[in-house]
Amino acid sequence: MENIKKATINLYKEIAPIIGSRDLVYSLEKIISTAKTNLVDLDFKKVEFVSRSAAHALLVMKEDFLRKARNKKEISFINTNDDIEKMLRIVAANRALPKKEDVRIKPEMVDINSLIACKNC
Repeated sequence: MENIKKATINLYKEIAPIIGSRDLVYSLEKIISTAKTNLVDLDFKKVEFVSRSAAHALLVMKEDFLRKARNKKEISFINTNDDIEKMLRIVAANRALPKKEDVRIKPEMVDINSLIACKNC
């Protein structure tokens, strides 16, 4: 049986205790690309906060690595605190069921004098 290696990336050390932007996730993507394994754990131990945009970028990155024909990687999130887990779930749910299209109201220009002129209407 083949011995499967797994890489673990400590986000607190490699990125920051607060992951607040997509740019940080893009730099993480480069680190994951160079990992010599197809299984990667992103360790959130000691990470205090992940913004909504960073959570979105993490989920998109995870999907993109799974879809690749070459350099395919399976990414797991481990040691997430309750707030980070909640943010990831909210963003994942919003990706699954996107917002409905906004209804746009097109107001019509009306001359105020035409409204005033009609006294017996």
